[in-house]
Amino acid sequence: MLKDDGLHHEPTSREEIASLLRLVERDLAQADIRSLYPDGRFAFAYNAALQLATVFLRLQQIRIGAQSHHARTFRELKRLLPPEQRRFALDFERARRKRNTLMYEQAGAISNREVQELIAEVKEFHGWLLREISTRFKEFSPDGVEGGRSDEKPS
Repeated sequence: MLKDDGLHHEPTSREEIASLLRLVERDLAQADIRSLYPDGRFAFAYNAALQLATVFLRLQQIRIGAQSHHARTFRELKRLLPPEQRRFALDFERARRKRNTLMYEQAGAISNREVQELIAEVKEFHGWLLREISTRFKEFSPDGVEGGRSDEKPS
């Protein structure tokens, strides 16, 4: 166990990484459906961001506990990302706060522009992470992941 009692050192597997990446693909596909309300599209894009952050942490053999899971995930992501990539963690943390507003306080709080910006940010991080997996974490590279894209279709 790591210093913080909400962070656990735990090995991952190729199957776990592949499963999380399939969730990302599914949620990004849902976020791209323009006939959905912006709030729903934002929630799907946010969930894809959360799963990508989880993939990155699991590649570091870190599992986040249940308490304040989302906030802790993005805090650890910021701490562990290379400096030139930390903006993703900051953007996803802002999205987390917006998501809390739309989920618990105010429907219709998200604009189409905010949805598009988050989707673009998630897709960019997704590409970066897939490249990292294919170069630095090859042993966890799911089939079909090469050079920043996945040829697998979500099921």
